[in-house]
Amino acid sequence: MPTRTNVKISNVSHIHICGGAGFYCAHPRHAGLWNFGSGELALIHPHAPWHYKEKHPHGFGKGYKSNSVWLLQRSMDGGETWLEENNVVVYDETLPAEERVDILFPKNPEREQIDLSAPDSIVCFGRTALGDLRPLDENVANPKQGRASTTCFALRSADRGRTWEKKATVIRDQSEDFNCEIVGYDTAKMSDGTLIMAATLSGIAAVYGTDDDGLTWSYLAQAGHASASFGGMSYPGLIRLPNGKIQYYMLEINGGTNSILMSESDDVYNWTKPRSIVRYGASPWRARVRHGQHFPLSSSFPGPKVYRSPWPVLLRDGRIVVIFARRRAPAGIGGILSEDEGKTWSDEFIIRDDASGTDIGYALAVEVEDGRIFTAYYYMTEGNTQQTPRYIAGSFFDI
Repeated sequence: MPTRTNVKISNVSHIHICGGAGFYCAHPRHAGLWNFGSGELALIHPHAPWHYKEKHPHGFGKGYKSNSVWLLQRSMDGGETWLEENNVVVYDETLPAEERVDILFPKNPEREQIDLSAPDSIVCFGRTALGDLRPLDENVANPKQGRASTTCFALRSADRGRTWEKKATVIRDQSEDFNCEIVGYDTAKMSDGTLIMAATLSGIAAVYGTDDDGLTWSYLAQAGHASASFGGMSYPGLIRLPNGKIQYYMLEINGGTNSILMSESDDVYNWTKPRSIVRYGASPWRARVRHGQHFPLSSSFPGPKVYRSPWPVLLRDGRIVVIFARRRAPAGIGGILSEDEGKTWSDEFIIRDDASGTDIGYALAVEVEDGRIFTAYYYMTEGNTQQTPRYIAGSFFDI
């Protein structure tokens, strides 16, 4: 087995982007982060007023998502500052369900022409709770399946997220039913300008594609599934290498392993068996454990698993960085590096390890103009309970 190397990062700094007391801001990897060049970045994340009195702030129903908007924040200086005057509401979950139905299932299906291969075009994916107001689909064999708790959709923008279309694309599962829980989106552009999208579908690492600029998204293939009869794949991410090879990154949750995995394909339809790209027994985190520090199961969502939400970044020099959240004391944000297109991987490195609890992560990352990596994620530093404020943080580092 090839020898693993230690990676040293430098010039590490952290910033506060959005949220804190009175607000719940989280899960940016479900929305998006884009680098348009010349210092312009756009970041989308769920944003909701929240006073942390309720026990469980997650999810729809009584959770924060029902009171949230998908907020786009913009930086014009490479992520250093994020001014409120640049904010845009992409989608508003607080709108009456009837209005949200009109966005996802409009009576007039005519759509804007948007070229998703254009450099200023972006697409954002989300989920919304419509309940019994969502119309039944005559093409669904079992009409009861038309009453899922959430509906998955995509919205497009042709101007770097400054304006958004008023009608969405509903995303269906592999049986063409919209009763699906597709989560954790990421996209990659193919040589002909079409896009592919990574998502988890009932615990399966799935690949979708669009050849009509996002008017429809079609299920294409399965990139991986759990190695045991229990568990499933989650936190999918895609990159396309200069040689055309596509790499799919994922996490197996409660399955045969608890590790970050990677699968590869040359044609989108055929994928290698997912393999682990992290290892046990060479951790830099052990030396950072503080005496007496631990996070009991009852103290903070979600539990004592190590890895969460891996996110791949293809750097300009060809190296690949995968950033992840560590959800065990000491909790924080870390990463691994490959210098040979994913054949071998470094040992883990630590970006920060000062989280006060384990409800953190969902990182996104880009390489900015000066060669630094910028990553945005949600974090907690003021306690370790369901009432601890969550906020969007960011980190810069050189590698």
